[in-house]
Amino acid sequence: MQTRCSLKTFQFRFVAMPGVLTLDSKKERLIFESEAVGNLEGMTETFEISRIEKVQLSKGIFKETLGIYYEGDWFKWTHFLDDQYKDIYHFLNKDKTNFTTTSL
Repeated sequence: MQTRCSLKTFQFRFVAMPGVLTLDSKKERLIFESEAVGNLEGMTETFEISRIEKVQLSKGIFKETLGIYYEGDWFKWTHFLDDQYKDIYHFLNKDKTNFTTTSL
């Protein structure tokens, strides 16, 4: 299952990297593959589902944000182009007990 979205990172300022978030339930991994932007090359981030400590689905006025707490850092995705992120959230949510949904 996958969805097109952007990863928000903090590198001296917030940057949104467009790409694809994929849930590989067989290998139990969450994978984000970004597109190349300007002169920045694309990147791939892989997260083992068993090592995700927290999952958060935040509902804002115009958009929702899916966040995971992984190895001491929050990773957040936003600007979803479809509703597949909800299925990803629900899949992750059924394996964890410390998930939250918040409103901004």
